[in-house]
Amino acid sequence: MLAKRGFTLIELMVVVAIIGILGAVLVPNVTGIIDKANAAKIIAVADSLSTACAMFHADTGTYAQEFAHTTAFTAENYHALSFDVGYKGYSGPYIKTPLSVADNPYGTTTYMYNSTDNWATSNGGNGFDLNRDGRADTSGPGNLIVFYGIPAAVAERVNEAIDGSETNWEQVGQVEFRSNYYLTIYLGGGR
Repeated sequence: MLAKRGFTLIELMVVVAIIGILGAVLVPNVTGIIDKANAAKIIAVADSLSTACAMFHADTGTYAQEFAHTTAFTAENYHALSFDVGYKGYSGPYIKTPLSVADNPYGTTTYMYNSTDNWATSNGGNGFDLNRDGRADTSGPGNLIVFYGIPAAVAERVNEAIDGSETNWEQVGQVEFRSNYYLTIYLGGGR
């Protein structure tokens, strides 16, 4: 009697087919879970900064800025929520650590501006249409945060959590999304 030395071609094909089916089922689920986690991180950072900005404004009467970039903006004056840079009434720090690229789930640039005019209307932005009447409702001093390198699926999840589901979501409400790359969230002020 001959000893069986290995698997038959049929057995190998069945194993490969099972692995393929499992991969096809699991990969989309894992991707959705990762997108949901990244959206949750962005929302948590925005919520934390919104609260810190409101406290900073109540104490100083002005709006803070925080910039996080891979190589630039490391000086304390770019981190008004974390360091006392000479604002009258400052009683911070308002956040434990300066804003950094680690606060962006994709490890890229994140800027928190102290004017709603700067970013909200540049690079094709419409300004923040908070009441959804087709006109920008914000101008002047205030805070907004821009996360660079955000995929559209994640940006849409952030929008759904903050503004709800709507058509034209990229251009209205507290969340704007431009060029399939820049996720901008209105934090306060500028009215």
